[in-house]
Amino acid sequence: MKNFRGRILNSFIIFTSGIFLLLGIAIANLSIGSIERALFQSYKKQLELIAYDVINEEDKDRVLQKYHKSIGGHLTYISEEGTVDGTTFKDPPLQMLEGLTHQTNQTQMMKTEDRINFVRPLNPLQPSTDYLVITINNSDFEKELRDAWSPVLITLFLSYLLLIYITFRLTGKLAKPVDDAMRVAKELARGNFKARSHEYQLRETGELNHSLNILARNLEQITELREAEQERMKTVIENMDSGLLLIDALGYIHLMNRTYRSIFEVNQEVSNETLYYDVMPNQSVIDLVEETFLTEATVKKQVSISVGIDRKHFHITCVPILGFQDKIKGIVLVFHDITELKHLEQMRKDFVANVSHELRTPVTSLKGFAETLLDGAMDDVELRKKFLSIIWKESDRLQNLIQDLLDFTKMEQSNFKLNWQTVNLATIIDDVTTLLETKARKKELKMHVELSGSLEMDGDAERLKQILINLINNALSYTPSGGEVWITGKDVDENIELYVKDTGIGITDDEVPRIFERFYRVDKARSRNSGGTGLGLAIVKHLVEAHKGSIKVTSQKDKGTTFQMIFSKKRKD
Repeated sequence: MKNFRGRILNSFIIFTSGIFLLLGIAIANLSIGSIERALFQSYKKQLELIAYDVINEEDKDRVLQKYHKSIGGHLTYISEEGTVDGTTFKDPPLQMLEGLTHQTNQTQMMKTEDRINFVRPLNPLQPSTDYLVITINNSDFEKELRDAWSPVLITLFLSYLLLIYITFRLTGKLAKPVDDAMRVAKELARGNFKARSHEYQLRETGELNHSLNILARNLEQITELREAEQERMKTVIENMDSGLLLIDALGYIHLMNRTYRSIFEVNQEVSNETLYYDVMPNQSVIDLVEETFLTEATVKKQVSISVGIDRKHFHITCVPILGFQDKIKGIVLVFHDITELKHLEQMRKDFVANVSHELRTPVTSLKGFAETLLDGAMDDVELRKKFLSIIWKESDRLQNLIQDLLDFTKMEQSNFKLNWQTVNLATIIDDVTTLLETKARKKELKMHVELSGSLEMDGDAERLKQILINLINNALSYTPSGGEVWITGKDVDENIELYVKDTGIGITDDEVPRIFERFYRVDKARSRNSGGTGLGLAIVKHLVEAHKGSIKVTSQKDKGTTFQMIFSKKRKD
């Protein structure tokens, strides 16, 4: 697209060219008529002078010969009888009188295809007389016309060029600021708020460009403030501890912060074409969103959701976004994780009950058997030996419980640190299986060890041994006689994967998220009889996470359970 100056110049040139063309045609017509009149008057005077001399001189031929040399054409004398005297023409043009009008007392001009004749009666006072004729060629007339028209044409052309030059200069001064302003306006429309226009000296256009520069600076400042606000808001949203989700009126997701992705392990690409129920963790949250859409009011609710192997508690707030005339434009969901608060609250409730319950049995046994011995049973050697064995067993169980409590409390403290070193998991697995081999034989269980690749990693050897003892001991405890237990280690790229699999009683889907809770038992009676304290898996989970690893469990009721652990070979800070 041409610029503003080009459009003005093109329009003006076309308009000016048309005006000068019409002016040239008008001047040409006027010039031709003027030249014809001047030529007619010139030859009229010459004919009058010649006629006067011919009438007053006796020698007519001499007079005609004299004037023939001085006039600008051919002189012809035509007598009344039609004869021609005193002429240089061989063929006398008698036909030139055919077009003569009856006004014989006037000089007349007659045109043919190639000549112009100026005819005058010799004596206008006589009714019939001789005629004088001056004949010129059309080429001579056209030459005279060109000679007269050339200065006019040159003057018109120079005037045209001068006008174009002046227009070019004026439009340059007037249109350049406008073009500059249009350029800046287009840049501003594209979002380039750093564009500026030169401020010209002309009053109106200078004010235009000055105002445009002020507008550009204001837009730049507003944009910078807006971008800064957006960055601050984005930073706040991305780093807030609560998960946040923004849904439009049609149910499409427009915003999902990092916390939400982390909490619910959203790995898929989420765009403006993703519907909210495709990434919602469970039906209760979907129902909450639908309720907010229906009521168009803020809805709050506490929801318990299973996330991987954990069960988390959230305080969810659904806030409708209302637009013009209170029409709903979307919904903001805030997921505040209150799992720790719930756990602390539950721990406060369960700790005394669980510890009291766990301590009551061995303490009651110790007290009961001690009283029995004091009442006289100590005199019976067999009975005394039996009761003392029970007391020793219960005190050992009590000691294990206290030790697990101390270990767990120590791991939860902020100053808990691992003794990092390079360890070989194959060696640790061999030590643990050797330690528990006797228990496996007593229950008639088969242990299979399958190791592949290098199992060297950075870690705490004692804590890794504690993890494996707890898991393998649980597998042996909850697997019926004749069952099997597999311990598998794999070298996978930069990680090591460990599996402890059994063919035991299994775990239901409802219980899987809770098995890592303190004092939680899948089979309470069998766990207590096996000497379990209910803290083993909680300790395992803490130690795995202390190594920056991950643990997952899959299980089927009455078919068996598999624990999967993934450790990095190199220490992660």
